[in-house]
Amino acid sequence: MAEAANRRITRAIAFVALVGAGYYWMVGGEYTRAGLARLEQQIESQRAEITARQVELASIRAWGDSLGSSPWAIERVARERYGFVRPGEVLVRFVELDDAEEVSERPPRVNVP
Repeated sequence: MAEAANRRITRAIAFVALVGAGYYWMVGGEYTRAGLARLEQQIESQRAEITARQVELASIRAWGDSLGSSPWAIERVARERYGFVRPGEVLVRFVELDDAEEVSERPPRVNVP
């Protein structure tokens, strides 16, 4: 009978130790389960951001390559960004106004080479 009592005590101690270890894994310790899940989410969001930045970088590199090798790309940038026009052309700009802004009396400046 003493042997059966010892077994019960040993099993109870093992059960309590197992429950304590599970609790420590879930709630306590340096890295809790919730903390690990939060870190995994941060890793995934940073990986997604890296992927988006790589796509953006590839686009910028392609644009830079086209500017270096294509006169049409250079002309497009000059027209869109700087308002350049060829002789005999007229530049027309459409400006969106907010509700608070009023239409200016003076027309916008035009860069004519």
